Amino acid sequence: MKKIFDLAFHHYQNGNLNQAEILFKKVLKSIPKHFSSIFLLGTLSAQDKKFQTAKKLLEQAIEINPNYAEAHNNLGNVFQELGRHKEAIVSYQSAININPNILTAYHSLANSFRILGKYQEAITFYQKVIEKDPNYIEAHNNLGNVFQALYKYREAIFCYQKAIQINSDYFKAYFNLGIVFNKINKHQEAIKCFQQVIQKEPNNLSSHWLSMNTFPVIYKNFEEIGVYRKSFEENMSKINQFLDANINYSKKQVTEVLESTTNFYLHYQGRNDLELQTKYAQLVERLTRKIYPQFYKDRKNNASSQCTKIGFISSFFRNHSVSKTHKNWILKLDKNIYKIFVYYADNKFDHITNTIKEYADNFFSHTNVDHLINKISKDNLDILIYLDIGMNPKMQILGSLRLAPVQCLAMGHPITSGFKNIDYALSCELMETKDAQSFYSEKLVKLPNTGQCYEEPNIKNIKPKKIITKKLNKTVFLNLQSLFKLLPQDDHIYIEILKKLPNSCFWFLQGRDASITSVFKKRISKLFQKQGISFEKYSYFHPRCQHNEFLGFIEQSDIILDSINWSGCNSSLEAISLNKPIVTLPSAFMRGRHTYSFLKVLNIEETIANTKKEYVKIAVKLATDNNFKNSVIDKIKKHKNKLFNDEKPTRFLEEFFKKII
Repeated sequence: MKKIFDLAFHHYQNGNLNQAEILFKKVLKSIPKHFSSIFLLGTLSAQDKKFQTAKKLLEQAIEINPNYAEAHNNLGNVFQELGRHKEAIVSYQSAININPNILTAYHSLANSFRILGKYQEAITFYQKVIEKDPNYIEAHNNLGNVFQALYKYREAIFCYQKAIQINSDYFKAYFNLGIVFNKINKHQEAIKCFQQVIQKEPNNLSSHWLSMNTFPVIYKNFEEIGVYRKSFEENMSKINQFLDANINYSKKQVTEVLESTTNFYLHYQGRNDLELQTKYAQLVERLTRKIYPQFYKDRKNNASSQCTKIGFISSFFRNHSVSKTHKNWILKLDKNIYKIFVYYADNKFDHITNTIKEYADNFFSHTNVDHLINKISKDNLDILIYLDIGMNPKMQILGSLRLAPVQCLAMGHPITSGFKNIDYALSCELMETKDAQSFYSEKLVKLPNTGQCYEEPNIKNIKPKKIITKKLNKTVFLNLQSLFKLLPQDDHIYIEILKKLPNSCFWFLQGRDASITSVFKKRISKLFQKQGISFEKYSYFHPRCQHNEFLGFIEQSDIILDSINWSGCNSSLEAISLNKPIVTLPSAFMRGRHTYSFLKVLNIEETIANTKKEYVKIAVKLATDNNFKNSVIDKIKKHKNKLFNDEKPTRFLEEFFKKII
């Protein structure tokens, strides 16, 4: 048997895996507990992506020899591939306990902690790897990824730059560095990172993709918007040319590209995105069709099934605005008629996750796209609803495929998907204009009222942070939206309000990074300076904070100024729950009409503006006319219950589902 084993091992070392497998199995027929054959056969099975087989063999090997570190390490790798990261952690820790010098186990352990969102533990073990081997390039890169997830962009940049110092051809670090630069509004530096790779590899799809999807987080002026829209379209043409040339991109390459980023910031420019989004979707479809051709075929309804199978998929089944606005679509559906399948493309669990998990008939959580695709396909759904295409990059892969006979887009990211395989866009009657269908590639379905069954916010545990600022006897106008929703063509509103009401100030929320806030301040300060006014004197930027402090921030304000091109949704509902009057100017698009719809339900027409001039007039009137302001507040108090726990949209969905299957 030794000769057979040695020959098997020789084949294994030389990559003749099929022959090695045959011979290892031959050894095991004679010696069933031959440790090395079991271990290597398990390792070979993992390499061949036969993970369940690999798991059984490696567990058997460990049972025979529990002190072999590599077996524990390789079992950890298998658990990682299966998405079972808690078990992977146990295996890696066992490997390290046996052999404290096994660096790959430290690194893989850190990776599992990172994937599970246990970032401090991940940092600890990445740093241990770097201490033991300062040139371990993947550890520097992945440590940067952790810092990026924690919004510690300066630290992330340092890590990526260190990785590039070690190896100037390590493209992953360039990609990640570019992504971070874009997040802190250094979009030119971001593009340089991607161009660096393109110079060395002209056909590098990832670099072209990331360059295409690089937009300013904050625009310096209105003209920039047009420049970047044109650049986006030109870059799409370049990528299509690569595909026309039949450049052979592997499944791994395509997946990495599509999972790297989306065109998220394209949609915060205040324009009709249907044409560009459709072109973008077609590009995504060209790529996914190459790697998942089997999921472009029509699927049949389950005619024999007693219950209609409804699937919901999201990356945000946790304490997030997407879940807050959509979870009761799930929780209120009649389970006597519908069997509910929930697919969570993340692994961050909280009380909302657990509530949804308990109610669903089937709940599946995984971050791997292939696992999600296979599970959804096997479940044989009747209808699949995507809550937030356009936010998590994984969703653009899944949304491009035909995974159910009927597929719908919900309002989590209120933009048309552009995908041919998405049949319906689920919106609502109060947020859509009469000609709204012209903004969607999907067939538009308007749910009653606001389309939501939103739970009334819990405002009992407000903990306001004492704000030592310019409030002193001034009217506080508060904008609750992320700064990237505030476009340069609307900045003059603040000056116009100030001209009419000098005794006022404007509060904002800081950006994720100081550089974002800085760019916004510089932009609006220039406008104020032209009028001989110091913006600094009349503004306050509140740090990012916990939810109860955020509510306290709202409570301390006087009047809410809704952002014009991308209206507040969750934040507006929370402001309403605190009886705060809101000024809004609805745009042509659903994303700019959330607050408008809420005010319509409240029977408050008087704070809905038709023009920017009228917007300013209403804001000033609320600040100067107490009777007017109090009448608005009285209406909020009287009618706000109508906004919460409205089950009409869910009942409408039930009837809609019956019609389309």
